[in-house]
Amino acid sequence: MQLRVRIQGKDAFINRLGRWNDPSDVARASALSAKIWADNCGGTFDTTLRSYQPINEHADADLLEALKHLSEANRQGRTIHAYRTLRKYGKTLRNKSDVDEFVQWMLANGLQNRTVDGILCEFRRVCPENSKHLFKHKLKVNKGSSLSDVLSTEEITLVLEDLRVNEVWFYPLFFLWLSSGMRNAEIRGLTWDCIHWDSGEIIIHKTLRVDGLNTHRYFWSTTKTGKERVVPIGYSVIKVLKEHKSLMVSKGIYDSNGLVFVTPITHKNVYDSLLGRVWKRSLVRCGIKPRRLYAQRHSFLSHALAMGNSPADLAQMAGHSTQMLLKTYAKPTGRIRLPEWQTELGSIHDLVD
Repeated sequence: MQLRVRIQGKDAFINRLGRWNDPSDVARASALSAKIWADNCGGTFDTTLRSYQPINEHADADLLEALKHLSEANRQGRTIHAYRTLRKYGKTLRNKSDVDEFVQWMLANGLQNRTVDGILCEFRRVCPENSKHLFKHKLKVNKGSSLSDVLSTEEITLVLEDLRVNEVWFYPLFFLWLSSGMRNAEIRGLTWDCIHWDSGEIIIHKTLRVDGLNTHRYFWSTTKTGKERVVPIGYSVIKVLKEHKSLMVSKGIYDSNGLVFVTPITHKNVYDSLLGRVWKRSLVRCGIKPRRLYAQRHSFLSHALAMGNSPADLAQMAGHSTQMLLKTYAKPTGRIRLPEWQTELGSIHDLVD
């Protein structure tokens, strides 16, 4: 027995209500029908019908299917993780108490508040608007320290010198990264034909993204925003990249249209776990507290802002809106320019002296 509900001219069904010839099942179906009508009259009708579904101890087929479809479309790790977590849980989320139980299950399995928040966010993405309230929560998500991803100028100098001496093959990559603030996938997918030596520019129009469904496979894609942009580079970056080009030529692995950065042994594209190990080794040798790999981008943009560059220009270079740039990357760098007031007695510095 099933219950048919017509929503905006289209039929939707609530299945598995029981046997049509069982009086108890018929009574439950009638009560459910009455509740739907009452909610509709009271303005609280759930057009997704999720809250009216019968209790099911098995996996949430509809939500799983929606997550699977999205993960196959965007190949993003966070969507795939949300899909796999719900599949592992194996129960239906039909009301708020079910979701609360699911949240407690995730926390008991060692997931952090931020991760739980991300999973529920993916649920909201694939669910219709009327059920967004179902996946809200009151977990406290602590923001990281504003200094956690930004290296000081002294630390940047120290780590680059260490990389130049101890990680010769990867030194050009990190030098460019800290000098341009490019994204991980843009660094991975950078090809020699995108570097315009004479104008001192890099054209960013493609990325090499990791396939979230198969982390050992990469595929070409557009930029995160889908737009091409220009990243200016200085003389020192050009010099380092030309030296790296000469090294690749001497090894017989240079291709004018090929990748700029490849692994030292297989000569395939670099990947985050490899770069993460190189980065971590350097920080340890320099005695610098651990930073995530994305610190390259954070450090560059934060220092560029502190130097007085136009936020609008930096936002265009970084592939962000100006508002997002200021919200995400305007972090303390230790660079503060103090105003000086001239008086009859001289400047403040004269008074201190």
